[in-house]
This record gives sequence, C-alpha cells and structure tokens, in this order.
Amino acid sequence: MKNSDSIDNTFIPDILIVDDVPANLQVLGNILKNEGYKVRPVPNGTLALQVAEKEKPDLILLDIMMPDIDGFEVCRQLKLNQKLKDIPVIFISALNDTKDIVSAFNCGGVDFITKPFQAEEISARVKTHLLLHQQSIKLREQSKELQELNASKDKFFSIIAHDLRGPLGGFMGLSEMIADTSLSFSPDEKQEMMLTLSQSARNIYNLLENLLEWSRMQRGNTVVAPEECSLKEMIFESTKILSEMSRTKQIDIAVNIADDHKVYADRNMISSVIRNLVSNALKFTPKGGSIGITAELTENNTSIITVRDNGIGMSRDLVSNLFRLDVNSSRPGTDGENSTGLGLHLCKEFVERNGGELWVESEPGIGSSFSFTIPGNQILENLKSENENILNNKKENQIINLKILIAEDNENSEQLLRIVLSPYYHQVLEACTGTEAVNLCRNNPDIDLVLMDINMPEMSGLEATIQIRKFNKDIVIIAQTAFGLSGAREKALAAGCNDYVAKPIDLQVLRGMIQKYFTRL
Repeated sequence: MKNSDSIDNTFIPDILIVDDVPANLQVLGNILKNEGYKVRPVPNGTLALQVAEKEKPDLILLDIMMPDIDGFEVCRQLKLNQKLKDIPVIFISALNDTKDIVSAFNCGGVDFITKPFQAEEISARVKTHLLLHQQSIKLREQSKELQELNASKDKFFSIIAHDLRGPLGGFMGLSEMIADTSLSFSPDEKQEMMLTLSQSARNIYNLLENLLEWSRMQRGNTVVAPEECSLKEMIFESTKILSEMSRTKQIDIAVNIADDHKVYADRNMISSVIRNLVSNALKFTPKGGSIGITAELTENNTSIITVRDNGIGMSRDLVSNLFRLDVNSSRPGTDGENSTGLGLHLCKEFVERNGGELWVESEPGIGSSFSFTIPGNQILENLKSENENILNNKKENQIINLKILIAEDNENSEQLLRIVLSPYYHQVLEACTGTEAVNLCRNNPDIDLVLMDINMPEMSGLEATIQIRKFNKDIVIIAQTAFGLSGAREKALAAGCNDYVAKPIDLQVLRGMIQKYFTRL
C-alpha cells in the first residue's frame, strides 16, 4: 500500500463510499484503490447503513445530498449504533455553507471535504483519519488492559487486607488462648480448638499457594510443562489435603475414573485445578452432602473432567460473574468458610494454558458442576506410533524435506503438530498470531506448507490466509480448528485455504492431505 509508513502494512483498510452520483463513486473509488485500500461503493444512505452493519468498514466517505436519506441522518444513525459509532465519517459534498459544515461536525463527522475535490487532498485526509482511528483503537485496548490490571491489583489487595488477615487473626487468637496458662479447657474443647487451628492453617496455606501461583501467572513466569499423567492418581493426590475438611462436614467424595485413564498436561497446573474445584465444592455443600468426580474420553480423544456437588448452587447472575476480576462474586461457605474467588480464576487460566476449556452449570438449591477439558494421552501415543511407521516407510513416494509453517497460538497443539509432521520437514517455522504468519510467509517465499489455526490473536487465520494469497498463490495452506466448528471448512476454503482439518488432528486425514499435495512421483 502506498504511503503506509505510519499504518500497519499488514492492515488493509476497508472504506465505504456513499454517493448517489455514479461518476463520483468511480473517481473516489479509483483514487482509494490506487492507494491500496479496499473500497465498497454504495449509491444511497439506506444501503450504506446496511453495508456498514454487515461489514463494519474502517472509514466512511459520505455525501450529504442524497434522494432517500441525507448524509446527516445516515451519520446520526451510525453514531447511535454501538457497533458502528467509532467509525470515522468524512463528509464530502458540494455544499460549502458554514451552517452545513457545522451540521456535519455536530452529527458526528470528523472532517469535511468540499466538491470538486483534489485526489491529493482525499488521499491525505483519508490516511490521516485512518491513522487516528488505529491509534484510537490501540488507546482503547490499552485502557482496557489498564482497567484489568487495576482490577487484578484491587483483587490482590482485597485478599491480603481481608481474606488473609481474617484467618490469620483467628489463628493467632486461638493459639494465644491455648498458650495462656491461666485458662483451662476440657479435652473435648482442646480437641475442637486444635481442629480449628488445623483448618485455619490449611486455609491460609491454600490461599497463599493460590496467591503465589496467581502472581506468577500475572507476571508471565508460569511455564507449561506437559507430561503423561494418570488422572485417577493425580486426583487422589490433589484431594488428600482436603480429606480433613470432607470428614468434618461428613461429605463423601466419590471418584469414578478408570485406572488407565491418562492425560497429557502440566501435572502441577491440573492438580491445582482439581484441588480448587473440589475445595469449592466442599465449601458450598452442606454437611452430609456428596461430591462426584468423573471423567470421560470423547471420540476425538479429549478428556472431560467434571466435579459435581449437591450443594447450595448458584444463581444465573452469580455464574455469569464468576470469572470476572472486577466483580466481587465471593461468598461464605455453608459453614462460614472464607472464599476469595481467586481459585476459580486460577483454574480457568491453568486449564486454558493446557489447551482446554472450563465451564460451569448450576441451579440454586440443586448443586453445581464444573467441567474442563484436556488432551488425552492417546493422542500423543498415536502420534508417536504413527511417526515411527512413517519413518520406517521406504516407499519411493515418501515425502521429506518440506519447509513448514505452523501458525498456532496454543503451545500444546503446536507441539503435537511438530510430532505429526516430523517425518516430512527439514525446517519448521512457528507463528503465534495471524500477523506473524503473514510476515513469515512474506519473508520466506520458499515455505511449502502452512498449518493455519483459524482462531488466533491480532489477526484470524482466515484473514491471514487472505493476506498471504495476495502475494503467494502457490503455497499450500491447510486450515485447522478445534471440534470441527459449523461452517468452518467452507469459510476456510473461501478465504483461500487448500484444505481443512479438525482438531484434535486425525493422523490418517492429515497424512492423506500431505500426500495429496506433495507426493513425488
């Protein structure tokens, strides 16, 4: 794109031109196309509103005098739409009266160009307002990040000031009473006090553990180290520390998981998730209740682990705020146990870092169930076994020496793809965002194959594919996404992908695709 020194060169602005004169649409369209912009010309205000709602352009050039809805009214309706109100609108009109210009600004316009116009003026003003719009978006994103950081800080100080000080105060008070020789207690009283001290110490320990883990997570110091784990063994180890609490509340914890059920995940993170979910279930289940822990393996080898209780449950509003740091969703347990809500935030982050999802279902008075997904060990075993077979295959049409780009923002998925593709490549490049994928393809025209995740930050895999196809028509791009989302294949092919595969990767399908595109005859 010309004059792109100040605008991200991976970003192609989409400009909507609204004018009822076809000649004006053509002239303006040619000027902006020559600058490298994507142009959408429309002849009236009604159609402009429809196109804006559907496409959400980056900038609108808007005529005032039109037969159906004038430009002022179009602009007013745009500014009332929460989705479209931030799009910059430049009025372009033969009207040059001061009153008209003021009206243009009053209804939400950012600039006014008088007809007849000069191409240089159009280019300069459009570029300026696109740059300002991009900067405005970045400022809003930074503001949102600051708000989230402030919410995290407030949560941290709230926990220290209240949730940590409270248990420590009770612990100190009880220990001082026991140490006071002027006081005498019966054996039963002493036993009860010692149990209370033990529970307080355990609560303080768990809270400090969560605080430290959360602090490391916020600083980006937590590294995912996946390994093969026995799920049943991990659950028993994780819940040992909670056995006293379950005995005190007479709550039965039933584990219904096969002995040979394996997962491939970070042991410490998943142990923390299980411990926090079971601890929550114990807090919000009354004495004599029950908790069940189950696991199932889906057809695509994903493990779904569920912790279900028959406790007090939650309202819909409480469920919707559970994972928001800026909303205090904590409440005491059925026996007055402290609850910060921090454990659930840790659970969500740990599960997502391991490539899974966490969700909750709950009904007041009925109970709650927390479920999360993690990859099953069978995936890894299949990959290793399949790769050994491929490496031992000495057929003439064996495929080797490809240069492959893996565009994937999930570390586990990227690692699994490396294992799948290891027999085929001599070099692998990695991209964590759509923007990185575009730049790597631009700078490495000899890449043979791209495994493109559809859902990535900064720029989606579909948009990245569209950008890549503008300068490389020959590279093979295979789209990939989780669980075969509806319509994903059609969207991928429309964007320019050669093929599509659902995650978790089916080895036979992916091998067939690679042979299809790269077999040497």
